[in-house]
Order: sequence, then C-alpha cells, then structure tokens
Amino acid sequence: MMKGPFRRVAHAADNHAPRIALIALLWVALLAAPLLPLARLEAQTREQQLLRQPPTIAGEPILDPAERLQLAIANSEYPGTPGDVYRITYLRGGALVETEAAVENDYSVNLNIFGRVDATGLTFTELRQEILRIVESSIPRSLPSVSMVSVGVFQVRITGQIAQSRSVTAWGMTRLSDVVREHLTAYSSIRRVTIVSRAGEAGTYDLFRAVDLGDDSQDPYVRPGDTVQLERAERVIYLGGEVNQAGRLELAPGESVREIKQYGRGTTQNADLTRVRVTRSVGRGVRTYFVDLSDDDGDFALLDGDVVIVPSRLSQRPVVYVEGQIVAPPELEPTAPPPGVPGVPGVPGVPAVAPPGHNRVVVPIGVGDTLHGVLTQMQTGISPLADLSRAQVLRRGEPLPLAVTLEQLLYDFDPEYDIELQPFDRIVIPRDPNTPPDGEPSVLITGGVNAPGRYPVLVGMDAYTHIRLAGGFDRELNSSERYRVYDAAGNLKPDDAPIDAGDHIEVARNSFVYNFNRYFPIIATGVGFIATIVATLTLFGL
Repeated sequence: MMKGPFRRVAHAADNHAPRIALIALLWVALLAAPLLPLARLEAQTREQQLLRQPPTIAGEPILDPAERLQLAIANSEYPGTPGDVYRITYLRGGALVETEAAVENDYSVNLNIFGRVDATGLTFTELRQEILRIVESSIPRSLPSVSMVSVGVFQVRITGQIAQSRSVTAWGMTRLSDVVREHLTAYSSIRRVTIVSRAGEAGTYDLFRAVDLGDDSQDPYVRPGDTVQLERAERVIYLGGEVNQAGRLELAPGESVREIKQYGRGTTQNADLTRVRVTRSVGRGVRTYFVDLSDDDGDFALLDGDVVIVPSRLSQRPVVYVEGQIVAPPELEPTAPPPGVPGVPGVPGVPAVAPPGHNRVVVPIGVGDTLHGVLTQMQTGISPLADLSRAQVLRRGEPLPLAVTLEQLLYDFDPEYDIELQPFDRIVIPRDPNTPPDGEPSVLITGGVNAPGRYPVLVGMDAYTHIRLAGGFDRELNSSERYRVYDAAGNLKPDDAPIDAGDHIEVARNSFVYNFNRYFPIIATGVGFIATIVATLTLFGL
C-alpha cells in the first residue's frame, strides 16, 4: 500500500483521468470536424454540387480612371454624373479663358459667370451642347469648347439575399449586373432584382434575360442614391444532357417547358425528348421521373432542386459483343453480358471473373455496320495472343459461315467477303494455342525500382538482371543498389543465386531524402500534437 504524498498523487491522477479523456475526445472532434462537410460534398452528384453554386454573370468591372474617361467620351449615352469634371474654354476680349466645372450631387453645374445648368436626365453630349449654347449666347463669337476631364464615382447599396449587405463603388456606366456580379450567393435570385432610387421609386428587373438573352432593358445603369435589393431564388434546376448549353438554371414563376428548351439554347440533333429524366429529392430519398418534353404544351411542373437530363437517342443503339483476347479501347469499357442475351450451346458464357486475357466489350452499331467495320474499330485492342484465324461470329447461338477468316478480312480486306452484323451478334476471338499459357514462371520485384511488378523468369539469370526488367533501380528511392531475394517459401537466398519461379526480389528503399520526406511530417505532427495536449493540460492546471 502506498503511503504519504505518493498516495495522494495517485488519487489525484485517478480523479483527473476522466477529464483528460474528455479533453482528448474534444481535440479529436475538432480535428475531424472540417472533414465532415467534405464527406457530404463527395456524396453529392456533380449536378447537385452545381445547384449549390451561385449564378454566374460574365464580365469584369472597369477600374482604371483613364479607361473610364475614354469610354465616357466615346459613348453618346453616358449620363451627366455627380463628380464629373468638365473643362470649359472660350475667348473673352481676345484672351483665352479656361475654367473647370463639376456636376454636383444635386445634378447642378456651376458655370460661374454664366450661372448654373441642371444636368438631371441629360447625357454628356446633351449637357455639352447646353453649356456651349449658354456661353455662346453670353459672349458672341467666343468659340467655346467643352471637354471632360474626369468622371465621377459614387456608391450603391446592396441588400437582401447576400452574405452581407454592402456598398459597391460605381460610375456613370455601371450596370445592374456589374453591381451584383461578385456578391451573389447560391440562394440569390437574378430573376427578380429591384432597384430603389433616391426618390423612393422602385423597378424590378430580370438579369437572366439581360445576360443570357441580351435584353439590355433588364440591365439598366445604376444612379447615385440607388439601393439594389436581391430576392431569394425559389426554383433552381440543373439542365444537362443533349442540350447546347448545360448548367444551373433559375426559373421564374410560370415558366414552362418552352422556356426551358430555349434557355438551354435548344437541343442537339441526337436529343430524345420523349424520355427526359428528372431526378428529384423526396424526403430522405430520390425519385426519378421520365417526362415527354417533345410537346411544348407539356404540363410537368419542375420543382426547386430538380436535375433534368435530356438523353441521347444514340444510347438506344443496338449492340454486338466482342469477346475473348481483346483489350477494350478507352471509349469502350468492358461490360458483363446483360440478362436475356441468347447463350451459345457448347460455348461457356463469360464468368463473373473472366479468365486471364479474356475480356468482353459491348460495341454499339448502326444500320448497315459490318464485321470489318467493328474489327477495324477494335483493331488496337486485339491481344497479340489472339488467333484471328479461328475466330467465329455467333448469331442466336449458331456460328455463321464465313468466306474468309477474320485475319484475312481485317488485313486483306475484300468487300465481297464482308457481312452485315445484326443486334446481339457475338464475335469470339480465341487465344492462339501456340502461345505460352497464362501463369508462366514469373518473379515478383518490389521496392525501389522504377516499375515494380511481376515479370517472367529469365532462366539462369541473377537478380540484378531481373531488376533491369523492372526499369532498374529508382535513384530517388535506392541509393546503394541494395536488395534481397526470397524464395517461394519466404527463405532468404544469396544475392547472386539464379532466380527461380516464385522468387521475390525486394529492392531496398534506403534513400535518405526519401525516408526523411516520408517520416519527418509524421514525427513533426506527432510532436506538435503532444505539445498541444501538454499546453492544454497546463492551461487547465492538470
């Protein structure tokens, strides 16, 4: 039994154990928390992720003052804007007089001895003509001229369905789309954007029709004192598949199938509008509808979050099967035989796990496709171990009579001997019986080599010769050409012993740089974590 202070220390440690465990669990939770949103994001489809992105409006704000000035001078629609500065020159008593005047915040322009002029509702071109008229009438033959020196800037307030209300710097040619472009969120609507003027007059605009359909009346210039109010998007869908412009799409109330096809810039020539797929989240699950959108008067109502995919008619093309000693090209993935395909008497079907070197590929065909056409399409995928001279074409389980072998048809083509294929025909390419069988003697090479893997045994050769088959030593992993050889039973063999079937050559990963880069981050992370725990315990007085 412990006595004195040792006993008290032990009791204190027992009392603190639950608190230490709680703190450790808290740290684990804090470290794992950032990973949870990523896991949920990965579980979503690409279309669902795009639905949660803010609407995009192309373009960039014009920030350079010199560029703004040039655009204002060149554009006849540029309005007189508070902060604009004009230079006025004229002759008076034979002397050249030069003065500057600015548009004030009440839209008045002080012309000094010539009085004031109201710029409200006037473009710079109209205001310039008015100033010239006033000067000329006051001092005949004064040859007046008016030029713009700089353009004014002002702020517009944005409120509503954005992350935070804010003020945006604008100038005389800033449109509504320029104001909201960089401040939209996934729940911001661009179909109902309201501008409230300084006088309290409100106007609602559809920015989608402006930026997507080119309706400039829906993208007005903003003016000093304006407040932009963004509503919440009520119905956002994803439109994809055989449409000319796929992506996130916000629908306005009352819009029908006709508008949806228009916003997708129409459909491609391969679109099948009779079986459009609509995927909809319902409760905790997903429900799929197949809708006929070939009629513009369709009454299927789309809801917020729907994913609409227009399929291709080509996906319903008939197919043939090519199987045996082939490798699928990138555009034709290997596929298991679908249910209902006729079997072949005496010929085993493709098992769940295909034998080595055996594969099966589904090849879509069109009306008039021939055997030579399919073979040409698959030519790069035919294995070197294939025997085209014994290949067969099976139709409804029976071999078709061929005038020439598939080898002659492919490499010495004569249209007379070609045949037209029918759906579900099977082209079976066997293996050349004269090639070595699969499972030939091999050696496993792992570790610090350029191409680790299993390689054929070179009879009578040592390990160093076999390492060359694997691309040689990887100098970033192996710095001294060290390796070990184990036999099939796991026993260590001499380095210079001949290699036998089933041997394992393990090349060392002994590069200092490799091991440093591999283990240092782990050690540093562990030391940092322990230091954090110690600091936490110290903070709580444990």
